Formats: sequence, structure tokens, C-alpha cells
Amino acid sequence: MTGLSPTAAPATPSDVLVLSTGDVRIPIYPEAGQASPRCADQPYRPPAGAADLREAVSTYLTADGRAAVAPDEVLIAPGARLAILSVLAALPGGSREILLPSPYWASYPALIAASGARPVIAAAPAPGASLVETLEAARKPATGAVVINSPRNPDGLVIPAGPLRELTGWARDRGLFLLFDQVYRSIPHPAGRAPSVLDLWDERPEHCVVIDGLSKSHALAGLRLGWAVTSGSLLARAISHASHVVGGTSSAAQDAARHALGDTGVIRAALAPVLGANLEAALRALTDLPGVTCPPPGGGIFLLADLRGWLARHAPQAARRDLAGWLREEHGVAVVDGAAFGAPGHIRLSFALPAAQLQIGLGRLRRALGAPAESGGLPGDGGGRS
Repeated sequence: MTGLSPTAAPATPSDVLVLSTGDVRIPIYPEAGQASPRCADQPYRPPAGAADLREAVSTYLTADGRAAVAPDEVLIAPGARLAILSVLAALPGGSREILLPSPYWASYPALIAASGARPVIAAAPAPGASLVETLEAARKPATGAVVINSPRNPDGLVIPAGPLRELTGWARDRGLFLLFDQVYRSIPHPAGRAPSVLDLWDERPEHCVVIDGLSKSHALAGLRLGWAVTSGSLLARAISHASHVVGGTSSAAQDAARHALGDTGVIRAALAPVLGANLEAALRALTDLPGVTCPPPGGGIFLLADLRGWLARHAPQAARRDLAGWLREEHGVAVVDGAAFGAPGHIRLSFALPAAQLQIGLGRLRRALGAPAESGGLPGDGGGRS
């Protein structure tokens, strides 16, 4: 593992429009005052998290699903990825391989490797095949778990309730843990709420671990606050791992998270109209570009545009060598190369940005990809570096 994550927050020149962000950049909170971040006393919080925050997470998840989540099933972590790492590190010793359907979040393979396991990439299902059939074909004796992200980063794919129930039963029958990452589920989306494993039964199946957090749903990525929901010996081992690797999540972050969870309804109401309009504008901007296709996402904040036709028939050599670099350096727009997610020939862009910023970025992207002159499209800013 070398270099930064391809989805790490980039340091970009001020004239580059950043569509590559993985968090919600729409301003919804009032400007903070001058309150000091230091308190008179800030002792360590328990490795599993403060009791009042675990209670707040329990209330939040129980209100959103069918299965009740008990506070003592919650492990608080400084960001969802550290919750994932602690759970993966806590899997039984025979779990040497973890199944990962493609495309996938770029950091999953690194987290799996850091836990001591090996990621096994399962290709996207062939036409007519189910996700379960694809995973069964990739399963081996050393397989101990499967990681599922829905809505999915990078393309917003949502697993419907029926296939999700089938997937959960398949994992149980094969003796596998199912790590279900739903960090994008609570972001308001025109298609509605994506199903969760917490929706399917009155009690969460013991082999199902739920990952969630505030980075996306509450536009609080910099707070670094996430959690895992599990129980029994897996939870005990995950807390033990967190006690050594993390020590305890920031007290200030936990206090802020508890307040944010109380404002969930207000936050969703503020985000919904902006995200809906932004998604419509982004899809419209990508509909008539030669050699480009972009299916609408079922959830989340991303579009995964397929540029393989454009690359084959229209792209200059510089774009074929380094697509994301060419867009950034020559046209002043930052996206993430789909190769980082196991989807070469694609680009991921976020629509969770202020509308004016998104419009400029989309305008630059359209010009770079040869927008038809008669389309009008999005005016952008006339900028870029081409």
C-alpha cells in the first residue's frame, strides 16, 4: 500500500473545480462562534463510546429501521472506516479472505489488508446473474465475510429489499459475516430510502454488522464520527481492537455528534431539495455527450459516468493516458478515475456541492468531453485550462 487514497481530500489549486469530493459540501449549519474547543476536564471516553452517544445512535437507527438496535450493540469510532477496520480485525482467525463486489469504495481493499485478511474482488454480475450467484462463484474455503455497500460508492447502486434478503440468507447459510455499509443511506434522495438489513427482520441477524456514521447523512465529514453495530464475541473483539488502535473517539466529536443526531429531521429537510435539483442538473449535463453514458443512481451523492466510448473514439492521447489528470490540468475540473473503484474507463463525480459550484464544474466537464455546440447545456464559467 503506497501513496494516498485516491479518494482522499485533495489539495488542489484554487482555479480547479472539485467534483471529486466524497462528502456533502452543501452548507447547512450556521457559522460557529468563538467557543473554545477545550473543556476544564476531558477524560478518555470508553473505547466503545460514551453511553449517551451510544443511546442516541440506538434511537436514531431504531427509528429508521424495523429491528431495534440496543445501545450496547454500538461501537463508536473516529469515522466509519475505523469502525470497519476494528470489525474486520475482530473476525475469527479462519477468515483470511473477504469478498468485495466490484465496483467498490477504493479504501476497502486497504482496510481489509490492514486487518490481516486478503480482499477477493468479485466481478459485477453478468447479465441475468444475481449478486448471490456472483459471490458464490468467488467464495472459497478461507472466505470469512463479504462487504456490501448500499447505496454504493462509486455509482449509487442500491440493493433492493428482495435481493438483500437473499444475500443475507446466503451469507448465513455459508457461515459468513455480512458487513453492511450504509453510510449513504440516510442522505435524502429522490428515489427514496435504500433498504437496510435493519429493515428486513424484527431482530438484526447476528452475522450482519451494520456500518454507518455522520459524515454523509449529516454533512459532518470533518467531525470523523462513525459506528459499527454488532454483538457478542465479535463486538467484544472489535472493542478490544479499538481500545489499542484508537484508544477512544474524541470527546468533542462525540458531544457534537449527539447534538447532530437530535437535528436529523431538520438536516434532511435542508439537504433534500438541493440534492434533488443538483442530481437533475448533473444527469442533464451528461446526457448528450458523445460516447458518454451515465445511469441515474438509486441513492447516495455520486454519479459514475461511463467514458469508454468517448475514450475509444473521441479522446486525445493525453486523456487516454491519464483521464483524471488531463481533466484537472487541462480543463480545471477534478474527478476521481473509475479505476480506483475497479471501474476503469469511468469517472466518479459528486453532486453534493453548492449549486453554483456544481454548475461551473459540469460546464467545464462538458466542454472537455466535447459537448454538442447546439445543446446549450450548462454555461459554466468560461474557465478551465484548455
